[in-house]
Amino acid sequence: MTASLLPYRRFIKEVDALCDRLGAIHRTHLSCRKGCFTCCTDISVLAVEAFSILRGVGTPLLGIPEEGKAFENINANYCVFLDLEGACKIYPYRPLICRTHGLPLLYPILEYDEAGKERALEEPAWQLFYCDLNFQGVEDEEMERVFTPETVLNMEEWNEQLVLINEGFRGSADGSSFLKAIYQGKFGERARKELFQTGRIPLSSLGWVIL
Repeated sequence: MTASLLPYRRFIKEVDALCDRLGAIHRTHLSCRKGCFTCCTDISVLAVEAFSILRGVGTPLLGIPEEGKAFENINANYCVFLDLEGACKIYPYRPLICRTHGLPLLYPILEYDEAGKERALEEPAWQLFYCDLNFQGVEDEEMERVFTPETVLNMEEWNEQLVLINEGFRGSADGSSFLKAIYQGKFGERARKELFQTGRIPLSSLGWVIL
């Protein structure tokens, strides 16, 4: 493992430990399983997540279509790293959003002014998200018992940590070389454009290029 990835790998270890604990708590309400790909859409990730996937895989994955081509047995809206049975080909190296999806996730509700600038709220409001296939038997009156501060993931906190780790990675030698390769078009035009506009990298752009 390269030194530039050490903070990220430590972070992922903490995330996995918490997800395992919450998975055990909510096991009777979860239907997530290998081959269930309802949530596996074509997402974009931060540079440190993309680099970790490439370094983790190490060799080209067979059967990954080139950027812009539809996934053979599902469709182009799903993740390029699904195999023909809907299982994840990069499961040990999957990004944060894939590790947490399905569990009860807490996100802040953001408000914006007419100019599109985020408003600072005196009393932040929060919204709970989880896969529609999970928690189907939980009635409205049970919500407060099932979902407590100890049994949900505060994604704002974890995303803030990930952003800081990503900033450190971008400033490293590995990060600089990786970003330079993307800006030079080695991962396709979509990756170059999205990195410039949003600071993120489409997973589909990783399917056909291995460092």
